[in-house]
Amino acid sequence: MGARERTNFELTLKGAEELEMRTYRLDAKTRNILFLIKRGFPTFEGILENSIFPREEIVERLRNLLQAHFVTMHAAENPSATPTTVSRRSDPTTVGPEAPADSAAEAPSPEPATEQPDEPIYFGL
Repeated sequence: MGARERTNFELTLKGAEELEMRTYRLDAKTRNILFLIKRGFPTFEGILENSIFPREEIVERLRNLLQAHFVTMHAAENPSATPTTVSRRSDPTTVGPEAPADSAAEAPSPEPATEQPDEPIYFGL
């Protein structure tokens, strides 16, 4: 099975109009999702990482936004082109005197932690 395909959300004219003029009077939580998309977090993962609301609530509100045509959904062309958050370097460098060559052989190397991916979200479209 291949890697999961990333999906980007994009504001429609209706969504942009809501952000600019509050034409449709959406609640603050729903407007927050629109704002995150506008600010450069178009992926579901980006919205989750930058929102203060629970995952289930974000999923439900995104479904509502899609059904009401405030946002559209399309596959990302290049998954690495849209960062979701600022990442840290994975291999930190320490400053200090070099360790003797034989002590490096004695110390066991730590096992890398494998992160379990979240289950895919179905938005009903």
